[in-house]
This record gives sequence, C-alpha cells and structure tokens, in this order.
Amino acid sequence: MQRHFCVLLFTACSLWAMVITLFVAACSSGLNWNAEQEDGAVKLVLGKLQVPLFDSISVHVSAESMKSLHISANFVNDNVKIEGIPLGEARKFEVKVYADGGKEVLTGEVVANIIANQTAIIPIYLKALSGFLRVEIPLGLANSADVHSGILFLDTLKFQMKIENGKGIFNTGALPLNQTLTLSLKLMDSDGDTLFIGGKGIILSSFSQTETIQLQSTKGSVILELETSLDGPAQILAMLPSTSRPPENYGDLFFTEIFAYPKTNGDAFEYMEIYNATLDTLELSYCHIKHAKTLILNMPESLLIPPMEYLFFGRDSVANADFNYQKFTLNNSGLNLDLGFYCGSLAIDSLRYSSPFPLKQGTPMQLPISNFADREYGTSWCLGFSPKQDASCQ
Repeated sequence: MQRHFCVLLFTACSLWAMVITLFVAACSSGLNWNAEQEDGAVKLVLGKLQVPLFDSISVHVSAESMKSLHISANFVNDNVKIEGIPLGEARKFEVKVYADGGKEVLTGEVVANIIANQTAIIPIYLKALSGFLRVEIPLGLANSADVHSGILFLDTLKFQMKIENGKGIFNTGALPLNQTLTLSLKLMDSDGDTLFIGGKGIILSSFSQTETIQLQSTKGSVILELETSLDGPAQILAMLPSTSRPPENYGDLFFTEIFAYPKTNGDAFEYMEIYNATLDTLELSYCHIKHAKTLILNMPESLLIPPMEYLFFGRDSVANADFNYQKFTLNNSGLNLDLGFYCGSLAIDSLRYSSPFPLKQGTPMQLPISNFADREYGTSWCLGFSPKQDASCQ
C-alpha cells in the first residue's frame, strides 16, 4: 500500500487580551477654567493593531457631567485622536474593534480624569470576543504530492485553500471562543481527485495556543491524523517525512540573502542565508560553498537544516547566526562574484551576483521565496534585511 505523508501546522491566531494606551493631553487658555467650557484632546495610541479582516474601531466617551462623544475610524495607523472632550473627572472611554463584516472582536473600557495642563498615559485592556484560525500544510516548493486545492470545513463554514511559497494555507473569519468546533478538510490534486481527508475537534481559546510536537520548526502546531483515499481507508500520522538525507538535486536548497558589502571596515559582518525547499531534513556535513573559483567554506560537521527552514550563518561579528565562520570573504566588486553551494561535486545552487543584482554598501540583498524559480536573475532580488524569514520586495 502506497502511503503519502504531509503535516498540518495548526495555529490558533486568536485575539488575546491586548493592551493599548490613551495618551491624554488636556490644555486650557487661562488659570481659572470651567470644566464645562474648556476642552481636552485624547490620542488613542494603538501601536500596530493587528486584527485579521479589520473593519473599524469605535470609541465612545461619556460622563454624567458631559454630552457623550463618539468617533469611529475605518483605517488605523497607530492612533486615533479625539478632540472636544470637556475637562473633568470620571470620563469613561469605551473601545470596540470590528472585523470580518462588522463582527465585534475586541472590547474594552477605562475611566480617566481629563485635567488641564496635564498629560497622562492610560492603559486600556481589550478583551477578545472572537478568534481567527490559520491552518498551514507544508507542501514543499516542488509540491511532489501534486496537491492543487483544498477545502476546510468548520461546522457549517467552508474555506478554500491558497498555495503560497510551498504551503497550503487556510485563513478563517471570526470564530467564537471557547466552543468546540468540528474541523475537517480534504486536499485534491490537479484533476480534482481527493488525495487526503482528515478531521478533528478544536477549541479556540482567547489566548495564543501552542502545542509542541517532536518535529523541528513546528511551534504553534498540532498533528492531525489524515486518511489517504488512494488505496482505501488507511490511518496514517500526518507528519513530515522522517527522511534525513544530503541534498540530491539542484534547487533542494538555495541562497536567499547575501551581505557581501558591509559599511564597517573589513568583512566581520558579512553573512549568507540558505533555504531548504524540500520536505526532508537535509544533511550538510559534506557540503561546501565555493566562491570566486578558489575560496571554499566547508559546512560544520553534523549540520542539519529542517524542512522549509532557513540557515543563517556569517562572519565572526554576526549575532544570532546558526554558526559563525572565519577566513572566508565575499567579494563585492570586480569579476569574481560567482557563488555556489556544492555537496561533493554536485552543484545544488549557484549564482553570479553582478549587476543588475542590488549590490550596495551597507545593505544586504534578499530573495523572496516566491521568486525562487528566477533567482539567477538580479531583478528577482532586492535590498533589505530579513534573516530567517521571507523577504519582501516593494
């Protein structure tokens, strides 16, 4: 019986109790002021309010001694300013955040005094009323299982899968918290035939959920059991293949970030990054990087790179690297700009980062994963700094 394996990375992207602040600045034009005549202003400092499918935010200000004020905004950068608040005590601020077609997903309130010539920062704790779910299925950039589409069911709700950078991704709308939901899905090939089905009961809590399994790089995930429909019902554990092997094919891994021209004197801050495009753990012990035909950087012994993960390495002064090296220098000018990754005599990736590659002093060059098929062209790269995460060229 032929068995197929995949993994579901299940992340509960619920909204948890978040803290925002009220920056209160109230001013009067004289020493003798009347609370019913003088006004203050409040800036609601939100920082980066990250709410999926955000619609709007509303703030209601009320007190016994004042006429209520209301303001709403459909677009929020980092703050909402409210003017015309009468000075006085016990001003009540009620905040509501809406998403996914007008559903209230966050709420909170605070009482503060608006006093002339004083500035205060007042925290508001927002309580989550709904959560959002994201399901990721690593497919590999080659997508060897030929997964073409997928459907996710949550009780009576239905969501279609998108494939992005070697992953199948489901994003839901706002979901109720602390209720049991029945999750089921199926994955289809390019002909529409079902490849995998699976299901599980889940509860979305008001806090970020993390369930750790034994695999590497699977934080915030749980394993679901999938059943292949190719050879009749056969229960299998939906996990990444346990295969651990050396790179075997061109493109199994490739360069995604290169810093060859630091601003500082010398080359102590040079670094490189590679990406494992497969669903296997790759063994790099017998691999090396070859530069300018003669320079060789051997990979450390017992070095592994997990599936669909980055390996970040650099010179002596590079912090947070997976490993540091010495006596290997990246050229930043001239003709010798050839860079290749080899395992034995087998070329796994190679490029020549001459113009139009964006080689600039003081800034690394990076490759978005979505450009992997055209990575040998300099126009697929851009300037930027994004170690161990996907680049963004804008």
